[in-house]
Amino acid sequence: MSQNRDFGAHMSDLDRAADDERGLLAAVARAYYLEDISRIDIAEKLGISRFKVARLLARARQEQIVTITINDAGLPDAPLGERLRETLGLAACHVVRSHGEPNNVRRQIGAAAARLLSATLRPSEVLGVTWGRTLKATTSQLEHLPRLSVVQLTGFVAGDLSSSPLEVVRDASKRSGGDIYPMFAPLYVQDRATAEGLRRHPDIRAAMDLYPSITTALLSIGSWSPTDTTVRDVLDLEDLSRAIAGGCVADVAGTLIGEDGELVDPELQERCIAIPYEQLKKVPRIVAVAGGAAKAAAIRAAARAGLVTELVTDHELALAVLALA
Repeated sequence: MSQNRDFGAHMSDLDRAADDERGLLAAVARAYYLEDISRIDIAEKLGISRFKVARLLARARQEQIVTITINDAGLPDAPLGERLRETLGLAACHVVRSHGEPNNVRRQIGAAAARLLSATLRPSEVLGVTWGRTLKATTSQLEHLPRLSVVQLTGFVAGDLSSSPLEVVRDASKRSGGDIYPMFAPLYVQDRATAEGLRRHPDIRAAMDLYPSITTALLSIGSWSPTDTTVRDVLDLEDLSRAIAGGCVADVAGTLIGEDGELVDPELQERCIAIPYEQLKKVPRIVAVAGGAAKAAAIRAAARAGLVTELVTDHELALAVLALA
């Protein structure tokens, strides 16, 4: 019985010693992180070396007595952006740190894109836009734009009309007060004759006649593997089968491209009411706005195709692209 009491007392002493040690870790951490006391002053106060203070602070983090949270949602990460730019071979990459549920992430990326456009677009430019939830988050956060023309680059797809190209065009034109050129047409039709007839419609023709004059295009990127696109959902079974068999990894302004950046289904493009692939590549400045690791392969393909010159994205997609490289 005496041995049991001695063992219990010994364990109690060990517990108290452990508590005292963790209490010391907490006291040192509190002094350093919350009270802004230097390591030298802490060392003098406790009668220990500053090197031991450094070791105690390191242990406090290792044992999670100290946890550090950086509130960097939506803030730029310039070094990561430069690494991404070099990897993709683009003119610029603007990367922000993103956190939270998907709509919050879209707003964080969209805010960065809105600031970029507001600062860099010039009067009398012709701005071409596509569609998507991140683009809608971009144009809805534009504070101002110079007076410029806004032209729709693609027809629309069924689904969420709040992020359709018509809404994106409307948002951008409200901020600029310039001319607007919408296209009330579907993105894909069943045959070439129908596509040619739509392209001859005066309103659609007015938009398409401006395509050679576009100075900046604002695009979203759709991913096919894994799937993060509305385009895939609107293709009929035959078109979808050809796209998959052709190795489609991304859609950009209605254009389906493979991993190498080449067109997957040229025949489908002839039935697409959108800026043609070769014409889009001639636009001097093409700003893509996208986020999330799932779009890494799609972004890389779009860059290889020459369908992006600048990218606004989040750290998750940036790191995923770098991992592929």
